[in-house]
Amino acid sequence: MAFHNMMEEIVRNCLKDLMQHQPRLAVLDDKNMDDVMAIALNRLPPKYVSTTRGEMFAKTQLRLQVETDVYRELTLAIERVLTTD
Repeated sequence: MAFHNMMEEIVRNCLKDLMQHQPRLAVLDDKNMDDVMAIALNRLPPKYVSTTRGEMFAKTQLRLQVETDVYRELTLAIERVLTTD
């Protein structure tokens, strides 16, 4: 398994969750979603894993630990993208 940043998956999943529960976010197209993710990820610490065990830990424990920060950064990024376009 090659290493990768689990924070990308966590941010992507949280953004999908926000979009399902907030109808106003339906205006975000693929480019906007990429911009939101990039802004949020640049403000969050990376969480790299290189093993299946590390990935399993990240998917359970890590998400619970960083979810509040991820939602905060996504909210700020969404506001930035929506007011820029």
